[in-house]
Amino acid sequence: MDWSKIKTIFILTFLVLDIYLMYEFFKLKEASEFEPVAQASLEKQLKSAEITFESPLPKSNPKDRYLRAKPVEFDIENLEDMKDTKLEGQEITISEGTTLNSILDEPIKISEKFNPSELSAFIKNRVLFGDQYRFWDKPEDSNKITYYQEFEDKMFYMNLNGELTFYLNDENEIVTYKQTLLEKIESKEESEKVIQPIKAVETLYKNGSLLPKSKITNVELGYFTFVHLSSSQLLTPAWRFVINGEENLFVDAFEGKIIQLNNEEKKIVE
Repeated sequence: MDWSKIKTIFILTFLVLDIYLMYEFFKLKEASEFEPVAQASLEKQLKSAEITFESPLPKSNPKDRYLRAKPVEFDIENLEDMKDTKLEGQEITISEGTTLNSILDEPIKISEKFNPSELSAFIKNRVLFGDQYRFWDKPEDSNKITYYQEFEDKMFYMNLNGELTFYLNDENEIVTYKQTLLEKIESKEESEKVIQPIKAVETLYKNGSLLPKSKITNVELGYFTFVHLSSSQLLTPAWRFVINGEENLFVDAFEGKIIQLNNEEKKIVE
């Protein structure tokens, strides 16, 4: 056995390995140095465009996962048994199996400048699974007040299968509501990191969706329907940005693409 040749082979092997490890180290080092520089450059651009934030953006990389859920099919016979409890004072019908329609025996008067707290007690005590819904909006030119279902404090954005909508008459009274609900909500895969909100802001800015002199008044993580099948749906995390207290912009929190939502009729912008 030629030990000198074996020794030479080992030396060359370790030399190649050292070179490879040094290459990987400097590549990671360069990437880690580049990210703060890129972020500083973006922040400078946003400042120049007079784009401001009501609160600092979260710095951490939260984890999330895809969810699977299916619409609840309401059973009118079971609901009849609830007339003396949750659904007291309501005339209930079911349409298409998954939509509960209620006509109130006594209308609920609300103020001209509606505050969600005005309906908190009713939703909690008189709406099935009312604690799973959160206020979305009440447009000034509309007779509707909309809530959407949430899971683990994250909203299902503009999801027709997880919606609670109240309807007003000409006297500013709630006279009816309709409700849909998602059930059997479960994680489809293991959790993974979502993109940082500043990266989502960069996408919106470079795409032209975030205009100069805009103010980002709220940022939160929720879900939108990624795949909608006849009997179930797959939901994926999405960053929601509220602009100037009124406009909503959405970015897929995994893929970093802009989502244009309109009650589940979504379009993903590259």
